[in-house]
Formats: sequence, C-alpha cells, structure tokens
Amino acid sequence: MTTETLNPSTWRALLRGANGRIALVLSGGVAAYAVTTYITGAVLPALVSELSGDRLYAWVNTAFLAASIVGSAAASPMIGRLGLRTAYLLAFGLFSAGSVVIAASWTMEVVVAGRAVQGIGGGLLTALAYVAISALLPESLWGRATGLVTAMWGIGGVAGPALGGLFGTPGLWRVPFVVLAACALALTLIARFSVAETADGSVGDSRARGSVAIPSLVLALLAVSGLSVAALFDGPTRLAWSAAGVLLVALFLLVDSRASTSMLPKATYAHGSRLRWIYLLVAVLAGSVMIEAFIPLFGQQLGLPPFAAGYLGAVPSIGWTVAQFASASVTATRARVVLRVVGPFVTLAGFVTLATTGGLGGPWMLWWLPSLAAIGAGVGLAFPHLAVAAMAMGRDDADSAQTSAGISVVQLLSNTVFTAFCGLLLTTQIGGLTEAQGMAGGLALVVAIGVVFGLAGLRRAG
Repeated sequence: MTTETLNPSTWRALLRGANGRIALVLSGGVAAYAVTTYITGAVLPALVSELSGDRLYAWVNTAFLAASIVGSAAASPMIGRLGLRTAYLLAFGLFSAGSVVIAASWTMEVVVAGRAVQGIGGGLLTALAYVAISALLPESLWGRATGLVTAMWGIGGVAGPALGGLFGTPGLWRVPFVVLAACALALTLIARFSVAETADGSVGDSRARGSVAIPSLVLALLAVSGLSVAALFDGPTRLAWSAAGVLLVALFLLVDSRASTSMLPKATYAHGSRLRWIYLLVAVLAGSVMIEAFIPLFGQQLGLPPFAAGYLGAVPSIGWTVAQFASASVTATRARVVLRVVGPFVTLAGFVTLATTGGLGGPWMLWWLPSLAAIGAGVGLAFPHLAVAAMAMGRDDADSAQTSAGISVVQLLSNTVFTAFCGLLLTTQIGGLTEAQGMAGGLALVVAIGVVFGLAGLRRAG
C-alpha cells in the first residue's frame, strides 16, 4: 500500500495522474481568466491610444465583468444540458475566440465585443472549476484543489502586470491575447481527454436539468450597472443611482428566492440555512481584495514610481496565494472551522491598519506592505474552507453542481459590486482623509458588518 493510498489528501495525490490532469484543466481555466483581467488593465492605455477609443475605455472592463456573470450563471444549466466535459470545451472555445477577436481588433467596438465573448467563456471557466472539484475529485482533495484554483488569482496578479508592462506599447498589446488564445486551445485538448478519462459515468448521470434564471440575471446586471453609473455623478444624482443599485440587489435576492429557476441554490434562501451565511462570507472576502485595482493609483499619489506602485497593488494577491497554499493543507475539521473564523478578522485588521496609515508617504509607506498582505492573507486562510463547506451541502449531484457553481456566481457578483463601491469611495471626499484612507475605511466598515452577520448566522444555524 503506497503512501498516497494511506494519505489521499496530499498535494501529490492531487497533482499526479488523472487527478493532476483535472487539476491542470480547472486551475488553468481560472488562471486564464485571472491573467487576462490583469493584462488587459496593463495594456489598455496602449490599446486605447492605437485605436483612438477613449470614449469606450471603461466599457472594455464593464463588458467583460457583465459577460462573466452571464457565463457563471449559465454554468449549472449548461452542465445539465451538455455535460461537464462539453461545457468545458465550449468555455475554453469561447475564451479563445474572444481573445482572437481582441488580438485582431481594428476598432474599440470590436475590442469590447471580443471582451464580452471572452468574459462569457471566463465566467464559465471559473464556475466549472468548482463543479469539477466536487464532481471529479475525491472529497479529501477538495480543500487543496480549491486552494490551487483560487491561488491562480495571485499568479494572475503577479504575472499580469509583468506581461502587461512587457507588451503595453502600441503594436505589441495584441501579443498577450494571441498567447492566451493558444493556451486556451491547449487546455481544450487536455480537457477533452482528461475529463473523459476521470469520469466514471457519474458525470453523465449527474447532469443538472434546468435553464438560466433570466429574471434574476437581468436584475443582477441592472444592479451592477446602477452602482457603476453612480460613480460618474455627484451630489443627489449619485445618491439616487447608488440607492437604485442597492434596491436592485435586494430585488434580485427577493426574485431569485421565489423563482422556479434561480441563480443561487434554493438552499441559500431556506430558513436556518448555513449556505446563505457561507456565501455572505465568500462575497465579503472575495470582494474586499478589489481594492488592489486602486492601490497603484494611491502609491503614485504618494510618490512611488509606476512600476513599484503596480507591484504594490499585487501584494494582496501574493498574501492570498501564500496563505491559501498553507491553509489548503489543513485537514483537521476543528482547524478548518477556526480558519473560517480567523481569516475574515485578519482581512479586517489589514483594512483598519491601512485606513490608519494610508495617508503616510515616504518610509512610512512600509506599513502598507503588512496591511495589504493581511487583507489578502485573511482571504487565503478562510476561502478554501468556506468553498469546501459550500460544496459539501449539495443534496444530490444536480444540487451539488449548482451549489458549487454558486461560489463563482457569488464571487463574480461581489467583485463587480465591490469594484463599483470602490469607485464611489474614490470620488467621495471624506473630511481630511486621503483617498486611500477613505477607501480602506469604507471597506473596513462593510467587511466588519458582513463578517459579524456571517459568523453570527453560522453560529445560529449550528
């Protein structure tokens, strides 16, 4: 009897043989999504300059995020109709096609269209990763596989700016999208054979029959749009758009809870549900790291050169990645519960420290490093165990697919809403505070409220 048989929850058991090929597919899909997110931000100035597309600058990312939500929401119904392997092939195909369209673009309108196609494929890939973990891997490997998948965001945060800096000039910005398309096609071939080899027939039997929750999806997109548009205005108009966005979020939850076909599992809305509180903590933690998109701006405002400021923004992702690999190795039930509680408070401590020191420049900016690292590390400590807890709540194969895909739906919705909220904070003057302090303080308040409600709800639910 081998060591792997005796201890099936090791990294070696995940990364070798059939499991290794599955791990490559699901982590590669999320890595493609993460890298394109960071690369696009880095090459966008050069892209806009060459194509004279200043008026559509924001739409490059807006189209991608909105389409990602659509793709993520469609994952569970697509598995039900096509099966997991075909859904993966379609997701990689869409992502590759979108990347090719961007690389071949001659106008900004074509770039936006390419980003939308790329976003649908990317949203599918992020959702399918969690479904593949629960459907194709033994439960003893779920924690490590989840840690591996979500660590890809850290890799994207480091590799994206580097590649973007390398190709972020007119004439060269197309190269990264060609590379992404080629990588997606290579992963398509691996998925074609690896999923088929590891599936023992259960994948075909577990297809979740259903359709896309159109009313819920429309309301979610409208809510995100309302919050995003609010940042363009001042005074009463901003307040009105912000209130409309918040009301639409509430309406989305109400409609989704009552719809026969919902974006989130019905267990989310059941009385005494633990799943709703797990999703709340996932949303708070995943959304909180969206501050990293604004850190380079704050760093340059306090005197850092662009390159250093760019990598200062990658510190939360690095903290997330390092903590996550350590956390994913924890298998004791009690220790997992402790990490689910401790992680959110580590993130909150990072925001509080940044809100306190965010106005200090020069050598005092060294305080930013542990603050930003703590924001990401708290997510890395808790996220794998929150995801595993959610995946384990599926009552059958179909329900498990929706519950697993729901992690990605919640994550993408949260990322988009928090990004819009950060945009609001960035353009809101809070007496005497720097923009960094105002954003960190606002996020600290939201995180604190979410953590208190989430942990209290889990405690009451038992």
